[in-house]
Amino acid sequence: MSIKNQKYKKNLNDQLLGTEDPKIIIYELLNGLNNKLGDTLLCIEKGKNDDAKKNALKAQNIAFALRKALDHKDGGDVAKNLDYLYAHIHVATDKFIKNDSDKLLNSALLVSSEIFSGWKGLVNKIA
Repeated sequence: MSIKNQKYKKNLNDQLLGTEDPKIIIYELLNGLNNKLGDTLLCIEKGKNDDAKKNALKAQNIAFALRKALDHKDGGDVAKNLDYLYAHIHVATDKFIKNDSDKLLNSALLVSSEIFSGWKGLVNKIA
């Protein structure tokens, strides 16, 4: 990638996310994932299935982005395990979106919360 393109990419990241630090970007994605899964469950409780499905789709898209961002070459078992966890979230949201089955959504939220909690600890340690 040329220097000009690198600067453009850096500026675009700064504009979109206000940061170029990948740790902060992942933190924000995990926070969004956690919030969207929680919102999905709240909407289900209130009987707002259309809103729940919109939130589930957003959570699914975030999980997909996080999964694609994994570094399988250097990440080893951690990347492999995170891949499985993000796949679980994808399956849970997919079953709800397509079949109205919310059986796996609570475990998806638990998984998301645990990953987010671990990431918060990591970011706080490094900061």
